[in-house]
Amino acid sequence: MNIRHTVRVAQSRRRGFTLIELLVVISIIATLAALILPGIQGARAAARNLQCINNIRNIGTAVMNFSSQSGGRLPKLAGQDTYLNAAGTGEVAYGWPVSLLPMLDNAALARLLLLQQNTGSQSHQTLWDTQIAVFSCPDDDTAFQIDGQLSYVANAGYAPYTGTSPVPAGEWGSINDQSHNFNNIDWRDGITDATSSTGLAQTAPLATRISQSTGVFWRDTGGDRSIVTLDFISNNDGQTQTMMLSENLDAGLWSSNRTGQIAFALQVPTSGLIPTQAAIATPNGVGRYDDSTAGAQNSALAVIEDFSSTGYSAGDSQISAANPGGVRPWRPSSNHVGGNVNVFYCDGHAGSLNATMNQAVYARLMTPAGTKYGQNVIKDSNF
Repeated sequence: MNIRHTVRVAQSRRRGFTLIELLVVISIIATLAALILPGIQGARAAARNLQCINNIRNIGTAVMNFSSQSGGRLPKLAGQDTYLNAAGTGEVAYGWPVSLLPMLDNAALARLLLLQQNTGSQSHQTLWDTQIAVFSCPDDDTAFQIDGQLSYVANAGYAPYTGTSPVPAGEWGSINDQSHNFNNIDWRDGITDATSSTGLAQTAPLATRISQSTGVFWRDTGGDRSIVTLDFISNNDGQTQTMMLSENLDAGLWSSNRTGQIAFALQVPTSGLIPTQAAIATPNGVGRYDDSTAGAQNSALAVIEDFSSTGYSAGDSQISAANPGGVRPWRPSSNHVGGNVNVFYCDGHAGSLNATMNQAVYARLMTPAGTKYGQNVIKDSNF
């Protein structure tokens, strides 16, 4: 007897997601993405900012190394290094960034840059287009990975202008601004000795004590004008409380010798290039001296908060101030969160300045000897 076994094989169907299940999965993924992406973006921003701080710290360290090899002197704002023009008839000055190239692992580039303009296998323009990573901040879209651009600028102190706003192209912020030097900003404190404030012989009848007590980088003016040294800063306001370098989105070329492209400064509206001698302070509190009265305190660099309860505004010079257009603003600025900027101090440490910080404190941080001319001492609690 044959027994037939019938086996039924059930074919199972593969069941897919229902619409509701699919929507739930999508919502979960979207929620996770919303939670994770800001953290990733924040981490990337922090990494870019850290790279920026490392860059400015490396540049500042190069300045310190330059100073240790130069008797304590800082590089000149411009004029430390020169090259012959194409015709070989005259010298053209470079700014401070070129002076630091040998300390930044670019000695070969520095040597080529100092050749006569029509000498060598590469033109100067080709060399000027070199991207130098340490000179550009990853958050600076005007300089990062762009040929020849610079993100970091030097402290050039206080610079006068007529007070017109917006500033005329021929004055403050002008690209052609090579007049920022002791000869033109000849702020004197009325002392009629024959030596400068550092003891060097002085041919001019009065020393430029006030002007050299503002920024730390000055261009070569010839003669016997003194250049700021680290010892001068240490013996006055102190290296810890004096800025050396900052960021600026509107900086220019690292090969430039123009102040507006390689430096930042504080606008000082004056009627002339010498601080006004007056018994009453000017409205903004900068640019006066009253040493004609026996025993009177010289207040040439005092901001209004140094002698009254009125708040001080740095105007177009304040941190991350808007670009007025048509000129290169000589102020610190950045694309970091809140417009905060990274700075390097003369004692060798780097830090960040808040764009909303007290502007009188910011003005004092720019002067290596501001307390000598009326500024209040900066306290640790001010930072």
